[in-house]
Amino acid sequence: MRNLRDTDLNIAFIYGPKAYYLERGYSDTDCAELADKVTINAVANALGKLGHRVSHVPGIKHLVGHLGAGEDKNWDLVFNFSEGVCGSARESQVPALLEAYGIVYTFSDAATLSICLDKAKTKHYRVPTSPFVLVPVYGLKVDYACLAKELSYPLFAKPVSTSTSNGILPSNKISRPEDLEKTIENLRRQLTAQEIIVEEFLDGREFTVAIIGTSSSARVLSALEMTWYNPEGHDNETSSLDFSTRFSKAGRGPGQDTGHIHADMADPLVTTVAEVALSAYQVLGCRDAARVDIRLDSQKYGSVPNVIEVNPLFGLRDDYSLFTCIARNNGMDYNSIIAEVISSALQRRNKDDIRSIE
Repeated sequence: MRNLRDTDLNIAFIYGPKAYYLERGYSDTDCAELADKVTINAVANALGKLGHRVSHVPGIKHLVGHLGAGEDKNWDLVFNFSEGVCGSARESQVPALLEAYGIVYTFSDAATLSICLDKAKTKHYRVPTSPFVLVPVYGLKVDYACLAKELSYPLFAKPVSTSTSNGILPSNKISRPEDLEKTIENLRRQLTAQEIIVEEFLDGREFTVAIIGTSSSARVLSALEMTWYNPEGHDNETSSLDFSTRFSKAGRGPGQDTGHIHADMADPLVTTVAEVALSAYQVLGCRDAARVDIRLDSQKYGSVPNVIEVNPLFGLRDDYSLFTCIARNNGMDYNSIIAEVISSALQRRNKDDIRSIE
């Protein structure tokens, strides 16, 4: 086994190219989380500038071919950015294959990725979250009278395993009992293979926290506070929404998209938000880097930060992704993000190289 450093590595960069799947008839919703050309080019360029040799592996089928041919023996590390398109554990499919072959890769393991993608499973861990009920997939019977008695209005309904606000419309916030069944059934028909989470709406401020490192070495970089506007699809443009929708994450520019401001880490409230985010990151077993979304349960003093989503695979565009923006606000350029992720992953390779015993 050759001595691995943080430079001059043979790195396989695995990703699911959005353009490839769109060309083959997958919908925009199916492909919303996949890597666009900006992200692919940014990561590949950063790896090259850091002195590594990059092999592009555009998706799980290409990975299977490489593994079957034994080409993985030439890889020192995999930079995994594969979100997948099929199944509720789609983000875990590439990591599971890599684990079976004893190949070290960046970011969280298959188990953590599977748990974090399913918002209901995430809630069962030791992290503060809003009370909720889980509605079964489309076609199964739902007792709405019973459901309505378990939670307090306003409520919020969302698909159990999507990100980038897929399936989120202004109507997902439910203020009246008479809107409950209609809203949930619309979601079930739209995403027939997914359960729907219905939870008590958290009406406080929202933050997203960037974390880097693994286990006890993990640290909070900083946070952004989210801001809102009147997104497309709202039935009353004279009032604003207080959450993101799929329209407000479409990347259409200032004044149209959900915004954000740099959070003051000296603020005791922001410090508490960061501590909750780091705790969730560690208890869920996140590695190398992730982004954790936190929302307060009210606007009142002493409100409680609740975890709404953990993103162990997150946006990595070099221009406007939230993690990139947080890092830049704190003096860390894009190449440094990639370098730290690789350095963290190499700790696992250097500590226990599975393939060295083959």
